[in-house]
Amino acid sequence: MSGFFIARIPTMLAPTAATVFSDDNIPGSPSSGPKKVKKSEVRAWGAWLESFVTAIGGSGGSVYLTRAQLFADLQHDANDMAWVVQDEALSGIYRKNGAAGTGSWTRVADLPYSVIIAEDEGTGTPNAIHASSAQPISSTAQVWLTVSTTNTGSPVTVSFNDGSPLTIKTNSGGNVAPGAIVAGSILIGKQDGSTFRLASDQASAAIQAAMEAVFGQFQSQYLGEYATAPTSDPNGDPIRQGAFYWNTASIAHFYWDGAAWQGFPFATVADDTVTDVKLSAALRNRISIDGGTLSAIHSSRAVAEPVFMANGLADGFGGEGGINTSASSGYVLDPGNGRVMNGGNPVQQVDSFSYVPLATSAGGWAGNTLRQKFAGVRISQGGNKVRILCKGGSSGATFSSVYVGHAGAGGSFTGDQVPLTFGGGVSTLTLAANEEEWSDWVSYAVTAGSPLIIAAQCTAGGTIGRINPTDADFTLYYKAGTDAATTTATGYTTSVNDIVLVEQIQVEQPDSTENIALVTAAFEFIDFTPTQVKVSGIFEALDALTLNTDVKIDVSRDGGTTWTAATMTQLKALGSRTYFETNIVSVSGQPSGDEISIRYRTFNLKRCYLCGIRTEVNA
Repeated sequence: MSGFFIARIPTMLAPTAATVFSDDNIPGSPSSGPKKVKKSEVRAWGAWLESFVTAIGGSGGSVYLTRAQLFADLQHDANDMAWVVQDEALSGIYRKNGAAGTGSWTRVADLPYSVIIAEDEGTGTPNAIHASSAQPISSTAQVWLTVSTTNTGSPVTVSFNDGSPLTIKTNSGGNVAPGAIVAGSILIGKQDGSTFRLASDQASAAIQAAMEAVFGQFQSQYLGEYATAPTSDPNGDPIRQGAFYWNTASIAHFYWDGAAWQGFPFATVADDTVTDVKLSAALRNRISIDGGTLSAIHSSRAVAEPVFMANGLADGFGGEGGINTSASSGYVLDPGNGRVMNGGNPVQQVDSFSYVPLATSAGGWAGNTLRQKFAGVRISQGGNKVRILCKGGSSGATFSSVYVGHAGAGGSFTGDQVPLTFGGGVSTLTLAANEEEWSDWVSYAVTAGSPLIIAAQCTAGGTIGRINPTDADFTLYYKAGTDAATTTATGYTTSVNDIVLVEQIQVEQPDSTENIALVTAAFEFIDFTPTQVKVSGIFEALDALTLNTDVKIDVSRDGGTTWTAATMTQLKALGSRTYFETNIVSVSGQPSGDEISIRYRTFNLKRCYLCGIRTEVNA
């Protein structure tokens, strides 16, 4: 037989005989005193021994590493027992069926050891553990593994008894986090295929340590509530710069600037208003208009004016929340760069008839004029210039003239056809075998949705690219002779559904820049009526423009019904950007109102970006 007789008693939860019958209370330590045998330990050890003998059975048994080795050995009598110990789910206790030399084996029970003790050998790494155990690891037994080092990365593997590495997974199937396996801890799990699945989702010690670290950091930043200013943080450590606390006596937050406690610039009473009293003196003095202190801003909407300029230089358009979209036009929002720009499109070249490869070849066209007609539904884009992509057939072709124009009835033009040129102004098109060539761009107003005809006179070669798409949107007309430029087509033969020569049509669309008219959402001053307004901001010019001619600012105190023009002045050039401000605009002549709106407009199709504006108001 290829197996071997069982020589080791499996790990047990009961005490061993050496422990039960030890000479000393602590085995190997005579100074601990003589040990008295405890009947409870004898009973536990004896019960385990009896269960083991029962499991082995009177017929003895053999041990095999794999089931394949067991199945290859039939030299056992009927009802003989054998163990398979290292074949994952196939491990277990088997019984022989049939006489020696014949029959088969049947699995009848799990191995009798349900818990296996394993130790980290210390020969691996923190993230690749090498462990050993007295019993072979199987998927039917629970494993208690003591680790010697804390893992530093993820994933982590463990190999038992020099076996294949198993990836350690949490109970929910995730990889353990770095630091989750703590040195000296015991991992409880079992083999699950190529993984070692833990009984828990994560090492609680790592979670607790992380939470304690976060809480400690929070405590050093927010100190809590005090009636008088604290002199240390809750841990007794020196107060860190930037730490703050809530003063229960003054009902306000204070922060530590590194030398002394300072009040926050804005009071923290949550009553949805901002008043003079709530603004620190330093902040009130910084809100000014031409050197004069700005009258108090009394509305949270005013302080939260959607377009701000921190320190006078910040971009301000992160969204349309501060724009009166119904009163604005001609702009496109660029929130990623905090700005708005002119609407419309630059010059662009687009497909009017998308590329359709002419996969086959058609011959015999020498001496004929071809007129390829495209239905209006196939002309998807209009433009003021046009070019076409042509393709030759298996032996190529030469065309003495090629025309493009809108289609009338049948194969006729409407009369606006123009000649196409190739290679920088040549009227003749010569295509080698299977060659593709674009025509030059020519000025011609293509109308989207209107049928188009390409007419070409083939003078030599006679093979061109072709497909038959079985689609009535495409019609080929042809006849002998040179007739490409003629408006009215007569004497032509019709070949429905063919597409020849023309693989693609492109048009060029002109610049469609729009003038910007941008109106800010009104912001309200509820405790006084504004009489003076001043605007400053930043724009970036793409075209040369003149302030107050190509770009203008207007102000309103009645929500955008009445406007008064402001005069813009350049304060400073900031690279490609311009920092501007306006004069102090009197709005006392406008109807009484307290809702301030700003209007920014461009003229003469001049392109520019508006990056941010700030508004200052006086009563």
